[in-house]
Amino acid sequence: MKNEWFKDWFASQDYLDVYRHRNDNDAKTFLKTILNIVDIPRNAKVLDAACGAGRYSENLAKLYYNVVGFDLSMTLLKIALKKFKSLNYSGNFFRSDIRKVCLKSKFDLILLLFTSFGYFENDEDNFLFPETAFNLLNENGYFVLDFFNSKYVRNNLIPKSEKIIGNKQIIENRIIEDNRVKKKILIKTGDDEREFNESVKLYGKKFILDKLSEIGFHVYKILGDYEGSEFDENKSTRLILILRK
Repeated sequence: MKNEWFKDWFASQDYLDVYRHRNDNDAKTFLKTILNIVDIPRNAKVLDAACGAGRYSENLAKLYYNVVGFDLSMTLLKIALKKFKSLNYSGNFFRSDIRKVCLKSKFDLILLLFTSFGYFENDEDNFLFPETAFNLLNENGYFVLDFFNSKYVRNNLIPKSEKIIGNKQIIENRIIEDNRVKKKILIKTGDDEREFNESVKLYGKKFILDKLSEIGFHVYKILGDYEGSEFDENKSTRLILILRK
């Protein structure tokens, strides 16, 4: 498996089809949960890290927050930019590897959502952005890290699933190997077949919290889903950390 699988996968139009179920309603629900917890003014500066096609950025702009977003995928960034332009929203987007984000602005809230974490082979690379986020936050600013609950994934992994979207047959095979959850995605369109991979490290709650504490973050709230339920290590699908500088 290619180490940097995300470069090809997130640049593909197929990615949007596979995750079509992650829609604008999801973003609205999760943002409402977050904004009911964090205490920031309506005109606060928010950084949407690994923003993808801009689902969260768009909804933040609707609420009059000052939004900056970045992503590695130009395919996804172009969708975000087009959406903002059509709605006449103001927002700044740029392309960047999450390990090499260069910004001078300070933010009141930084979001790293939808499992945009754990992609790299080593811990140092995976925790580079949380270190960057700490330095980019205003004093008492918030950092939200949305990750899967690794214990739940281990206990409830679905080895194979299939779905049809339009004229595409999408087959997803999942395994746990080398302390990572790995997914092979096969997309069939007629006689054409395309294969992509995902690979995310299975970090446990304690390890992540210890690393973030070393960086300097304080835990403000821990949630177990996008609706704001309390985290339960055995039952929660997500590990959502709301941290404060």
